[in-house]
Amino acid sequence: MYGFFGEYYMPYLSYQSNGIDGVKPFEDASVQSALTRWQALHARMKGLIRKPVQGNIKNFLQLIAGNDAGVLDQKSRRLHAIIGGRITVLPPDTRHVDYEIIPLIVADGCLYNCGFCRVKTGRYFRLRSRRDILGQILSLKGFYGRDLGNYCSVFLGQHDALHAGSDLIKFAAGSAYDIFGFERSYLEGCRLFLFGSVDSLLRAPDKLFDSLNGLPYYTYINIGRESVDPATMEALEKPTPIGSVIEAFDKMLEVNRRYERIEVTANFLFGDELPSGHIPSLVELAGSRLDHFYSKGALYLSPLMDGRRKARGDLVRQFNRVKIQMRMPAFMYLIQRL
Repeated sequence: MYGFFGEYYMPYLSYQSNGIDGVKPFEDASVQSALTRWQALHARMKGLIRKPVQGNIKNFLQLIAGNDAGVLDQKSRRLHAIIGGRITVLPPDTRHVDYEIIPLIVADGCLYNCGFCRVKTGRYFRLRSRRDILGQILSLKGFYGRDLGNYCSVFLGQHDALHAGSDLIKFAAGSAYDIFGFERSYLEGCRLFLFGSVDSLLRAPDKLFDSLNGLPYYTYINIGRESVDPATMEALEKPTPIGSVIEAFDKMLEVNRRYERIEVTANFLFGDELPSGHIPSLVELAGSRLDHFYSKGALYLSPLMDGRRKARGDLVRQFNRVKIQMRMPAFMYLIQRL
């Protein structure tokens, strides 16, 4: 599945727009049976614990038995309480770490709150204080506990952390690295993920990228652009001038060229219901307009579907036609939340 998603597996996530192949694995009898048996497994583990069992094995069984559905639900609620809300969408680049990230909120809301968007919070952009960020980090350290060794990636949320500026980003990312003890992680290669907007990318000075490039992470910045067609942008109720979208695209290429440890990627929409000028303008921007192939950075195309089987098939064929004309890696964006 690498050609579609950038990885060699098919991630099945719960948003309706993710069902591009029409498969619904959680409705399959074998999957439902496995979930039911998972509940039975916990009951069996609790029974085994009451019997004489070797110390290390008993500790292992207790860990399994102690994480039933109720406990996991409580843990998710606690996580959301620590960071001040649910993560409604993760950057597509988190696919590189199988979506295994620690969320840390540096700013709430969004600059635009576009009319078409269904995954953002609807809040206006507001920075968190350093005190709030540090409090999150310390609470998250307690929340993950001994499991911290299995993590080395952070998502700075929510929807436009790039607009928070170099000082706050450096404080948050650096404090997280030190307090979480990522230098002792069982995993190699610390990653930092964040969203940005067209305006925040254009306004970002070299100081910000210099600061990010100096952090002990490889940083991915995902920018929502949606389209370079005026009629499409109007239909989407996205208040971004086309000239700014093109300028931000060029700056993405420049940042990727200049900074070894930063990778900027871009989101665009695709689907049959969008105005006719959308796809040709996208192909012009990231295809015929470029004089060679750019291997660093990626284009993520987020599908819009009406649920019809024919629409799904058309969407996959449309994606393949667009992908082969791009002079950058292009993948479908399957939304994941936390």
